[in-house]
Amino acid sequence: RGEAVPKKGVQVAMDEQQYVEDETISPSTIADRLSEAEPLSSANEPQQHAPAILNAQGNGAQSSPLPAQVQPAQAGASPSLVFALGTLGVAFGSEARRDSLMQDMDGNPNDLSQLLAYFQESPDQAASVIWTLSLDATPIYAVIPHGPYASVVYVRLREFLADQLHEGVERVSIPGMIAGQVRLMSGQTVPAILPEPRCMYSWSTAALLEAIAGERSDDREEDAAAQHAAAVTNFLERIYYELRNLGRTPQERALNAAATSAMTAAGIFAAALQAGMELDTIEVERSPICRPDSACWDIVLCFFDPE
Repeated sequence: RGEAVPKKGVQVAMDEQQYVEDETISPSTIADRLSEAEPLSSANEPQQHAPAILNAQGNGAQSSPLPAQVQPAQAGASPSLVFALGTLGVAFGSEARRDSLMQDMDGNPNDLSQLLAYFQESPDQAASVIWTLSLDATPIYAVIPHGPYASVVYVRLREFLADQLHEGVERVSIPGMIAGQVRLMSGQTVPAILPEPRCMYSWSTAALLEAIAGERSDDREEDAAAQHAAAVTNFLERIYYELRNLGRTPQERALNAAATSAMTAAGIFAAALQAGMELDTIEVERSPICRPDSACWDIVLCFFDPE
Protein backbone atom coordinates (compact mmCIF):
# COMPACT_ATOMS: atom_id res chain seq x y z
CA ARG A 1 0.00 0.00 0.00
CA GLY A 2 1.52 3.29 -1.05
CA GLU A 3 4.11 1.98 -3.54
CA ALA A 4 3.82 2.33 -7.30
CA VAL A 5 4.56 -0.85 -9.28
CA PRO A 6 4.58 -1.38 -13.07
CA LYS A 7 1.27 -3.17 -13.51
CA LYS A 8 -0.53 -4.36 -10.40
CA GLY A 9 -0.59 -1.06 -8.57
CA VAL A 10 -1.80 -0.01 -5.19
CA GLN A 11 -4.95 -1.52 -3.76
CA VAL A 12 -7.27 0.75 -1.82
CA ALA A 13 -9.96 -1.22 0.01
CA MET A 14 -13.40 0.34 0.17
CA ASP A 15 -16.17 -1.07 2.38
CA GLU A 16 -19.20 0.40 0.64
CA GLN A 17 -21.80 -0.92 3.05
CA GLN A 18 -20.78 1.47 5.82
CA TYR A 19 -21.94 4.43 3.74
CA VAL A 20 -25.55 3.36 3.49
CA GLU A 21 -26.32 1.18 6.50
CA ASP A 22 -29.14 2.68 8.58
CA GLU A 23 -30.62 0.89 11.56
CA THR A 24 -33.54 3.34 11.92
CA ILE A 25 -35.44 2.25 8.81
CA SER A 26 -35.80 -1.18 7.24
CA PRO A 27 -36.54 -2.06 3.61
CA SER A 28 -39.95 -3.44 4.57
CA THR A 29 -40.80 -0.19 6.37
CA ILE A 30 -39.88 1.85 3.30
CA ALA A 31 -42.00 -0.33 1.02
CA ASP A 32 -44.94 -0.11 3.45
CA ARG A 33 -44.70 3.70 3.67
CA LEU A 34 -44.56 4.09 -0.07
CA SER A 35 -47.49 1.73 -0.62
CA GLU A 36 -49.61 3.75 1.83
CA ALA A 37 -49.51 6.89 -0.34
CA GLU A 38 -53.02 8.09 -1.13
CA PRO A 39 -54.04 9.69 -4.45
CA LEU A 40 -54.94 13.37 -4.63
CA SER A 41 -58.47 14.17 -3.60
CA SER A 42 -58.98 16.35 -6.65
CA ALA A 43 -56.83 16.91 -9.68
CA ASN A 44 -58.25 20.42 -9.96
CA GLU A 45 -57.17 21.54 -6.49
CA PRO A 46 -53.44 22.42 -6.42
CA GLN A 47 -51.85 21.82 -3.05
CA GLN A 48 -48.92 23.79 -1.78
CA HIS A 49 -47.80 21.01 0.52
CA ALA A 50 -47.63 17.31 -0.24
CA PRO A 51 -48.72 14.77 2.39
CA ALA A 52 -45.92 13.11 4.36
CA ILE A 53 -45.50 9.78 2.61
CA LEU A 54 -41.94 8.81 3.40
CA ASN A 55 -41.78 9.61 7.10
CA ALA A 56 -40.54 6.45 8.82
CA GLN A 57 -41.05 7.83 12.32
CA GLY A 58 -44.43 9.52 11.88
CA ASN A 59 -43.19 12.98 12.84
CA GLY A 60 -45.15 14.80 10.16
CA ALA A 61 -42.16 15.76 7.94
CA GLN A 62 -43.33 16.49 4.43
CA SER A 63 -41.71 15.05 1.34
CA SER A 64 -41.29 16.57 -2.08
CA PRO A 65 -43.33 14.63 -4.64
CA LEU A 66 -47.07 14.37 -4.78
CA PRO A 67 -48.42 10.92 -3.81
CA ALA A 68 -49.68 10.25 -7.33
CA GLN A 69 -46.14 10.80 -8.59
CA VAL A 70 -44.46 8.28 -6.29
CA GLN A 71 -44.52 4.71 -7.53
CA PRO A 72 -43.57 2.21 -4.81
CA ALA A 73 -41.12 -0.57 -5.48
CA GLN A 74 -42.52 -3.91 -6.58
CA ALA A 75 -43.97 -6.02 -3.81
CA GLY A 76 -41.37 -8.27 -2.24
CA ALA A 77 -38.46 -6.36 -3.79
CA SER A 78 -36.12 -4.89 -1.22
CA PRO A 79 -34.66 -1.42 -1.90
CA SER A 80 -31.21 -1.52 -3.47
CA LEU A 81 -28.16 0.42 -2.31
CA VAL A 82 -26.79 3.37 -4.26
CA PHE A 83 -23.78 5.69 -4.03
CA ALA A 84 -24.17 8.24 -6.82
CA LEU A 85 -22.17 11.26 -7.96
CA GLY A 86 -23.56 14.20 -9.89
CA THR A 87 -24.84 17.74 -9.66
CA LEU A 88 -27.76 18.86 -7.56
CA GLY A 89 -30.88 20.41 -9.03
CA VAL A 90 -34.54 21.12 -8.39
CA ALA A 91 -37.64 19.96 -10.30
CA PHE A 92 -41.38 20.42 -9.85
CA GLY A 93 -43.94 17.68 -9.76
CA SER A 94 -46.51 19.69 -11.69
CA GLU A 95 -47.18 23.09 -13.18
CA ALA A 96 -49.63 23.75 -10.34
CA ARG A 97 -46.88 23.19 -7.78
CA ARG A 98 -44.52 25.51 -9.66
CA ASP A 99 -47.16 28.24 -9.96
CA SER A 100 -48.05 27.91 -6.28
CA LEU A 101 -44.41 28.49 -5.34
CA MET A 102 -44.16 31.38 -7.78
CA GLN A 103 -47.12 33.08 -6.11
CA ASP A 104 -45.83 32.48 -2.59
CA MET A 105 -42.24 33.60 -3.25
CA ASP A 106 -43.19 36.50 -5.53
CA GLY A 107 -40.39 35.54 -7.89
CA ASN A 108 -39.26 33.04 -10.50
CA PRO A 109 -38.86 29.50 -9.11
CA ASN A 110 -37.00 28.47 -12.28
CA ASP A 111 -34.17 30.78 -11.17
CA LEU A 112 -32.21 28.68 -8.68
CA SER A 113 -30.72 31.74 -6.99
CA GLN A 114 -34.16 33.18 -6.28
CA LEU A 115 -35.49 29.79 -5.22
CA LEU A 116 -32.58 29.26 -2.83
CA ALA A 117 -33.11 32.70 -1.27
CA TYR A 118 -36.77 31.76 -0.80
CA PHE A 119 -35.75 28.52 0.93
CA GLN A 120 -33.46 30.46 3.25
CA GLU A 121 -36.40 32.61 4.35
CA SER A 122 -38.87 29.69 4.43
CA PRO A 123 -36.89 26.48 5.14
CA ASP A 124 -40.08 24.38 5.31
CA GLN A 125 -40.72 25.03 1.62
CA ALA A 126 -37.60 23.05 0.65
CA ALA A 127 -39.83 19.97 0.94
CA SER A 128 -42.24 21.38 -1.67
CA VAL A 129 -39.95 20.65 -4.61
CA ILE A 130 -38.28 17.52 -5.96
CA TRP A 131 -34.52 17.60 -5.39
CA THR A 132 -32.70 15.86 -8.23
CA LEU A 133 -29.25 14.46 -8.93
CA SER A 134 -28.11 14.88 -12.52
CA LEU A 135 -25.39 13.68 -14.87
CA ASP A 136 -24.71 15.86 -17.91
CA ALA A 137 -27.77 18.00 -17.09
CA THR A 138 -30.02 14.90 -17.18
CA PRO A 139 -31.81 13.98 -13.92
CA ILE A 140 -30.98 10.41 -12.89
CA TYR A 141 -32.39 10.33 -9.34
CA ALA A 142 -34.86 12.12 -7.10
CA VAL A 143 -33.53 12.73 -3.57
CA ILE A 144 -36.26 12.21 -0.94
CA PRO A 145 -35.15 12.97 2.66
CA HIS A 146 -36.89 10.73 5.20
CA GLY A 147 -37.02 9.84 8.85
CA PRO A 148 -36.69 11.95 12.00
CA TYR A 149 -33.68 13.88 10.64
CA ALA A 150 -35.11 14.76 7.23
CA SER A 151 -34.75 18.44 8.13
CA VAL A 152 -31.00 17.94 8.52
CA VAL A 153 -30.78 16.53 4.99
CA TYR A 154 -32.79 19.45 3.59
CA VAL A 155 -30.34 21.87 5.23
CA ARG A 156 -27.46 20.02 3.63
CA LEU A 157 -29.16 20.03 0.22
CA ARG A 158 -29.62 23.79 0.45
CA GLU A 159 -25.95 24.18 1.37
CA PHE A 160 -24.88 22.01 -1.58
CA LEU A 161 -27.00 24.02 -3.99
CA ALA A 162 -25.61 27.30 -2.64
CA ASP A 163 -22.05 25.99 -3.05
CA GLN A 164 -22.80 24.96 -6.63
CA LEU A 165 -24.16 28.39 -7.48
CA HIS A 166 -21.61 30.55 -5.68
CA GLU A 167 -18.54 28.51 -4.65
CA GLY A 168 -17.76 26.51 -7.79
CA VAL A 169 -18.69 23.09 -6.38
CA GLU A 170 -18.67 20.55 -9.23
CA ARG A 171 -19.86 17.30 -7.68
CA VAL A 172 -21.95 16.01 -4.80
CA SER A 173 -22.25 12.48 -3.50
CA ILE A 174 -25.63 11.02 -2.52
CA PRO A 175 -25.58 7.58 -0.85
CA GLY A 176 -28.69 5.77 0.28
CA MET A 177 -31.33 3.28 -0.78
CA ILE A 178 -33.58 3.22 -3.84
CA ALA A 179 -37.25 2.72 -3.05
CA GLY A 180 -39.75 3.50 -5.78
CA GLN A 181 -39.82 6.09 -8.55
CA VAL A 182 -40.79 9.73 -8.94
CA ARG A 183 -42.35 11.37 -11.99
CA LEU A 184 -41.05 14.85 -12.81
CA MET A 185 -43.05 17.63 -14.42
CA SER A 186 -41.31 16.86 -17.73
CA GLY A 187 -42.87 13.38 -17.66
CA GLN A 188 -39.53 11.68 -16.98
CA THR A 189 -39.59 8.99 -14.29
CA VAL A 190 -36.49 8.62 -12.13
CA PRO A 191 -35.61 6.32 -9.20
CA ALA A 192 -36.10 7.80 -5.73
CA ILE A 193 -33.15 7.80 -3.31
CA LEU A 194 -33.75 7.78 0.43
CA PRO A 195 -30.45 9.49 1.29
CA GLU A 196 -28.05 8.60 4.09
CA PRO A 197 -26.57 11.90 5.35
CA ARG A 198 -23.38 10.30 6.70
CA CYS A 199 -21.56 10.39 3.36
CA MET A 200 -23.26 13.28 1.59
CA TYR A 201 -20.39 15.49 0.40
CA SER A 202 -19.82 18.36 -2.01
CA TRP A 203 -16.49 19.46 -3.43
CA SER A 204 -14.66 21.26 -6.20
CA THR A 205 -11.54 19.89 -7.85
CA ALA A 206 -9.67 23.17 -7.40
CA ALA A 207 -10.31 23.34 -3.64
CA LEU A 208 -9.41 19.67 -3.25
CA LEU A 209 -6.11 20.12 -5.08
CA GLU A 210 -5.28 23.18 -2.99
CA ALA A 211 -5.83 21.17 0.19
CA ILE A 212 -3.63 18.35 -1.11
CA ALA A 213 -0.79 20.62 -2.27
CA GLY A 214 -0.53 22.68 0.92
CA GLU A 215 2.08 25.41 1.21
CA ARG A 216 5.12 25.49 -1.12
CA SER A 217 8.38 27.18 -0.15
CA ASP A 218 10.36 27.17 -3.42
CA ASP A 219 10.11 26.60 -7.17
CA ARG A 220 11.07 22.93 -6.89
CA GLU A 221 8.20 22.26 -4.51
CA GLU A 222 5.95 24.30 -6.77
CA ASP A 223 6.77 22.08 -9.77
CA ALA A 224 6.31 18.91 -7.73
CA ALA A 225 2.97 20.17 -6.43
CA ALA A 226 1.83 20.95 -9.98
CA GLN A 227 2.71 17.43 -11.16
CA HIS A 228 0.98 15.97 -8.12
CA ALA A 229 -2.14 18.05 -8.77
CA ALA A 230 -2.19 16.98 -12.43
CA ALA A 231 -2.03 13.30 -11.44
CA VAL A 232 -4.89 13.62 -8.94
CA THR A 233 -6.93 15.64 -11.44
CA ASN A 234 -6.46 12.89 -14.03
CA PHE A 235 -7.66 10.30 -11.51
CA LEU A 236 -10.79 12.30 -10.63
CA GLU A 237 -11.68 13.16 -14.22
CA ARG A 238 -11.35 9.51 -15.23
CA ILE A 239 -13.96 8.65 -12.58
CA TYR A 240 -16.15 11.66 -13.44
CA TYR A 241 -16.23 11.08 -17.19
CA GLU A 242 -14.59 7.88 -18.47
CA LEU A 243 -15.93 5.68 -15.65
CA ARG A 244 -19.11 7.61 -14.83
CA ASN A 245 -21.96 5.42 -13.68
CA LEU A 246 -25.25 5.34 -11.79
CA GLY A 247 -23.72 3.97 -8.58
CA ARG A 248 -26.03 0.95 -8.43
CA THR A 249 -23.74 -2.12 -8.55
CA PRO A 250 -21.21 -2.83 -5.77
CA GLN A 251 -18.35 -2.06 -8.17
CA GLU A 252 -19.86 1.29 -9.13
CA ARG A 253 -20.49 2.23 -5.50
CA ALA A 254 -16.92 1.40 -4.54
CA LEU A 255 -15.56 3.44 -7.46
CA ASN A 256 -17.69 6.47 -6.61
CA ALA A 257 -16.75 6.21 -2.93
CA ALA A 258 -13.08 6.31 -3.99
CA ALA A 259 -13.72 9.67 -5.68
CA THR A 260 -14.77 11.09 -2.30
CA SER A 261 -11.49 9.81 -0.78
CA ALA A 262 -9.07 11.60 -3.09
CA MET A 263 -6.95 12.62 -0.10
CA THR A 264 -6.14 8.92 0.40
CA ALA A 265 -5.27 8.48 -3.27
CA ALA A 266 -3.04 11.58 -3.16
CA GLY A 267 -0.34 9.69 -1.24
CA ILE A 268 -0.41 6.91 -3.83
CA PHE A 269 0.13 9.37 -6.68
CA ALA A 270 2.96 11.07 -4.79
CA ALA A 271 4.80 7.74 -4.56
CA ALA A 272 4.10 7.01 -8.24
CA LEU A 273 5.49 10.40 -9.32
CA GLN A 274 8.67 9.81 -7.34
CA ALA A 275 9.08 6.54 -9.22
CA GLY A 276 8.48 8.30 -12.55
CA MET A 277 5.26 6.40 -13.25
CA GLU A 278 1.86 7.45 -14.60
CA LEU A 279 -1.65 6.13 -14.12
CA ASP A 280 -2.71 3.49 -16.64
CA THR A 281 -6.02 1.91 -15.62
CA ILE A 282 -8.49 1.97 -12.73
CA GLU A 283 -10.00 -1.40 -11.90
CA VAL A 284 -12.41 -2.74 -9.28
CA GLU A 285 -11.89 -6.20 -7.79
CA ARG A 286 -13.56 -8.11 -4.99
CA SER A 287 -11.44 -7.86 -1.87
CA PRO A 288 -9.99 -11.16 -0.61
CA ILE A 289 -10.34 -9.90 2.97
CA CYS A 290 -13.77 -8.82 4.17
CA ARG A 291 -15.61 -8.61 7.48
CA PRO A 292 -18.88 -10.56 7.95
CA ASP A 293 -22.10 -9.05 6.58
CA SER A 294 -20.19 -6.65 4.34
CA ALA A 295 -19.43 -6.27 0.65
CA CYS A 296 -15.78 -5.31 0.25
CA TRP A 297 -14.13 -4.19 -3.00
CA ASP A 298 -10.63 -2.99 -3.86
CA ILE A 299 -9.89 -0.07 -6.16
CA VAL A 300 -6.75 -1.13 -8.05
CA LEU A 301 -4.67 1.67 -9.61
CA CYS A 302 -2.33 0.34 -12.28
CA PHE A 303 0.66 2.49 -13.21
CA PHE A 304 3.19 2.27 -16.04
CA ASP A 305 6.64 3.64 -16.79
CA PRO A 306 6.29 6.04 -19.77
CA GLU A 307 9.98 5.64 -20.60
